[in-house]
Amino acid sequence: MSNKVLKLKSQYFIVAILVFYIVIVVVSNNILERMPLPSVKTNLIEIEDVKYDNDKIDFVFFHNPDSELSEKMRFEVERLAQKNYENINFYSIDVSKNPVVFYEYNVSGIPNILVFNGEKEIKRIMGLVPYKNLLKIAQRIENEYGELQ
Repeated sequence: MSNKVLKLKSQYFIVAILVFYIVIVVVSNNILERMPLPSVKTNLIEIEDVKYDNDKIDFVFFHNPDSELSEKMRFEVERLAQKNYENINFYSIDVSKNPVVFYEYNVSGIPNILVFNGEKEIKRIMGLVPYKNLLKIAQRIENEYGELQ
């Protein structure tokens, strides 16, 4: 009985990682390109500082209009805001015009959504998040905190 050990060379791992990286980049670029940019009509209230509504949940969307990722995320947030949640307000803050607020709330990057219940931050949603995930998050937050109002 012969015991043969399969030996893989390190070059094969490097090639495999490179191929995996290229596939991920191509797929993610295709997904981003298919996402439409938002229309001119908006459901978000543009603010310069975070507002606290003690009677409702506040979604505050931090964005930069010069960022393609921010604009794609804005499209998803706009879709969410169209649902007309009874206990949720939707706001947006342009960090290029209001950098102080960006640093005041320790926002690490854009796009970013901070969710407040009164003055208390209850959730932080970072990066480009698909609409279905945002919908689940909003429903969970409304069910959990909306009934506590």
